[in-house]
Amino acid sequence: MKVLLIISFLISTFAYDRNGAVRYASNYARTPNHTCGNYQKCTPCSYWGGEACGYASQGGDCANFVSQCLVLGGGHEKLKGGHPCRGYPCGFEEIGANNLGECLKKKGWTSTCGYHQEPPSNIQIGDVLIYHSGGCTSSSAHATLVTQAGSQPKITCHSSVQVNTPYTYMANSKPYYQWLHKN
Repeated sequence: MKVLLIISFLISTFAYDRNGAVRYASNYARTPNHTCGNYQKCTPCSYWGGEACGYASQGGDCANFVSQCLVLGGGHEKLKGGHPCRGYPCGFEEIGANNLGECLKKKGWTSTCGYHQEPPSNIQIGDVLIYHSGGCTSSSAHATLVTQAGSQPKITCHSSVQVNTPYTYMANSKPYYQWLHKN
């Protein structure tokens, strides 16, 4: 009986709340969960974009924002534990969209990627879409959270802020779509 309770606790500890991730995205898409002053400061989160705080761009805040949605909003396990999951700087986020995709794959997420890849049938709210410019492993990438599912999903992201935007919005500049699904 004790073993079953421990297993149940461990499973519930890492149960991913898709709706919570989407609520977090909605709450912090236009105003980051960060007190302006230092982009690396955990107040409570870092913020690498320039839109809300007027920082010089540090490469954008897209992967950091999606990481916050997953971990702080969705209760996903922290994204740390060695390359590519660094958890930098506040202990729970990933910076760099391509690194985020690699980290999620390491954490057991299913990846489907291709040129203008149609959304897989299992894509749900709270999943992740990463756009790549020169192929599925390109570091020139942009991370987003799927906030509406179905045959024409919509995404929400930072750098630049998009809220419930059609997933095809980067079709010309980053035509390789990497869909990441939490099983």
